[in-house]
Amino acid sequence: MYKALAKILCGVISASCTLGFLNIDERNPEDEKINLQSPSLVYVSMAGRYANADVIAKQEEADRLAEEADTEEEAAAARIYNSEFFDLDNYTITAPVNYEEIADKIRGTEDDDDKENYDGNSLWVKHPAKVYAQASTSSKVVANLGKGTKLIRISYSGEWSYVRLSNGVKCYLPSSELSAKKVATPTPTPTPTPTPKPKKKKPTRKPTPKVTSKSYNTTVYAATSIIARSGPGISYSKVTTLKSGTAIKVVAKTSNGWYKSDKGWYVLGSVTSSKAPSAKKATPTPKPSTSSSVKRGDKSGGFAKYIRSFVGCRYVSGGASPSGFDCSGFTMYCYKNYYKIKLPHGANMQTKYGKKVSFDSMQVGDIIYFDHDHNGKADHVGLYVGSGEMVHASGVKTGVKCVNVSKLKDVLMVRRIL
Repeated sequence: MYKALAKILCGVISASCTLGFLNIDERNPEDEKINLQSPSLVYVSMAGRYANADVIAKQEEADRLAEEADTEEEAAAARIYNSEFFDLDNYTITAPVNYEEIADKIRGTEDDDDKENYDGNSLWVKHPAKVYAQASTSSKVVANLGKGTKLIRISYSGEWSYVRLSNGVKCYLPSSELSAKKVATPTPTPTPTPTPKPKKKKPTRKPTPKVTSKSYNTTVYAATSIIARSGPGISYSKVTTLKSGTAIKVVAKTSNGWYKSDKGWYVLGSVTSSKAPSAKKATPTPKPSTSSSVKRGDKSGGFAKYIRSFVGCRYVSGGASPSGFDCSGFTMYCYKNYYKIKLPHGANMQTKYGKKVSFDSMQVGDIIYFDHDHNGKADHVGLYVGSGEMVHASGVKTGVKCVNVSKLKDVLMVRRIL
């Protein structure tokens, strides 16, 4: 104890001697008076420190705590006033050699911009900003901070602030970029979710008609010139053309009305007859004449059945065969293959054939002309099949279809070819 008091006394005497050599005539003694007992004037030497390893470890811990402190007061408390490890006997207390050094630390330098001010408060970044390893834009960029980032300002001097980020990193950034009021963090613009492209639907293929299990063992006859196909439908390929009266041995019948022959090909049952033709009318080809016409409302006529057999064929612009028809190509094909009458390919050109009849007196086979453009010329045609119905190659979506004539619009005229 006496040893410690002796050290303190020596320090006070040394400080008093130093003050005797200082020239402070130009200062106001009362304003510039400095209390030597103030902690600001206490300088600690390292004498005897290295002789105690435990003291060294404690002092290093104190330095670490001081470095991480948020305020200067906390740092000072960590360095000097922690009684758990500060042992006055391990240090020598001396007064500074030069009073001016102490005075500068107390008053600060004349340039206030370089004065270091300790803070410890929470601040927010005004704008997106870079932070640096040193107080200079030419130093290493430590991180890029977004608007509204919260941080702790340790100290500030001049234009720069020394701050600690949320991850513990300490760095510098311009003080002008900081705000004491909370700055709202901008809500990020959500990345728009790309609209998925709709998947192309695969065309629905009509199921193949099932062949009934009931076995047929009968013979039918072609009621007109008909086409035998490789399958039970007009979409199947053509195998052969059967003349009117040709005998067909049927072995099975499909659910959609087609007969399967013993030779493997199919014919539409509605264009066949169970009665064999007489010897006089073995296989005559119908001739175009008015006597061959079937009266309106009669569905039993061969030409009406022949026309109806193409319902379901697809529409193809410029087409004139069962693989694809357009409107005038359909009427042209039916007359050519059933009556051997040739008509031109073109709706308006076909208006020059036959004779004009009234809409109310139509018969099977009459051609109905339409003027959808309202320019006085035919731009579409269809064939009357009796019972108030017309078959025509309607369009790409529907192909060849049967419609009720009572719903027809833009009818230009009706002409009878037979």
